[in-house]
Amino acid sequence: MHRKLHIGGKVRADGWEVLNAVPGPFVDHLGNANDLSQFADNTFSTIYASHVVEHFDYKNELTDTLKEWNRALHPGGKVFISVPDLEILAKLFLSKNINADGRFMVMRMMFGGHVDEYDYHVVGLNEEFLTEFLNDSGFVNIKRMNNFDLFDDTSAMLFVGVPISLNLTAEKPNISGSNDSLEYTKIGRNHPCPCGSGKKHKKCHGKNKFSGNKKAGPEGPVLK
Repeated sequence: MHRKLHIGGKVRADGWEVLNAVPGPFVDHLGNANDLSQFADNTFSTIYASHVVEHFDYKNELTDTLKEWNRALHPGGKVFISVPDLEILAKLFLSKNINADGRFMVMRMMFGGHVDEYDYHVVGLNEEFLTEFLNDSGFVNIKRMNNFDLFDDTSAMLFVGVPISLNLTAEKPNISGSNDSLEYTKIGRNHPCPCGSGKKHKKCHGKNKFSGNKKAGPEGPVLK
């Protein structure tokens, strides 16, 4: 059976299990999205999170969280992530066509509404940054989408007619048992091995690919 996890969900939907830090009648699993230890490896075929990732500190927490989501996905499983697009919000904030009240709303989209202890944004993300975080967490096949068409939520939000969300899909490499599979060739030597061992790819399933040539293979972006 294919299980699908909606992180931060606030409504019930057929075929989806909801994980939320705040109890509610729609919540199937109570917990913080940065810790999926209540789920075994390779549990879900799909993970969906709209305007969740920006709540994790870019210093260490965000990458660790995305690695945890990767661990909980089946090989070949897909993650759907939507975040406020910092580039779009910056342009809106500087627009001469928006008044002070409008700019204040844009500021809240950048930093969070602060309505409770969880409603604080601690990282600003655009396509470049989020793609790097996903790569560094072992994801491949990262693609931008205009709309997920899965839920009526902030992933499709408009402000003064402008879509304000960045929507990306990414996949956990589909491990076929071969170190030379297409999925493995997309993983950089210093990235986490997609097998879930916790080792760097060059020390695990990428050992043969990178042995004898420390410069071989894609390095991928590294965040400082």
